[in-house]
Amino acid sequence: MYYDFYNSGCNNYYDNYNWGYYTGLVKRLEEYIQDELQDSAYYKELAKLAPTELSKEIINEFSQDEKMHAENFQKVYYMITGRYYYPEPLEPIVIDDYEEALKLRVLAETNDYKKYGEEYLMAPNKYLKDLFFNTRTQEAQHAIRISILFEEE
Repeated sequence: MYYDFYNSGCNNYYDNYNWGYYTGLVKRLEEYIQDELQDSAYYKELAKLAPTELSKEIINEFSQDEKMHAENFQKVYYMITGRYYYPEPLEPIVIDDYEEALKLRVLAETNDYKKYGEEYLMAPNKYLKDLFFNTRTQEAQHAIRISILFEEE
């Protein structure tokens, strides 16, 4: 490991105990970075279909938030491994129906809320707990704010 998150005088038992968590987290971070970048790109495309300026503004904010999540996860990935994760090319984005896309995003955002909540509970230190708590909170805000977008049509 490149970065010692628990470099606060903890004993070797604690370090060895968390080794499995961090090695698993590296793989999950790769997935999270990829997913958040894909979500950011999806919202950029969805914003093009937004019926009002307010809805376009809200959706673009979602895109920026998702990009920031990927950047935050990338920082943690680097702290743990000493290298950057290079994401795969993003999947092509095809949105046929604006309202249906919003419904799908509510499901995706609530799934992310649950996923990052589980990460929060497993995280062995305050830095990671804060990261996953804050990410989880923003994902919940997205799901809630999507209801505004249904009214904007």
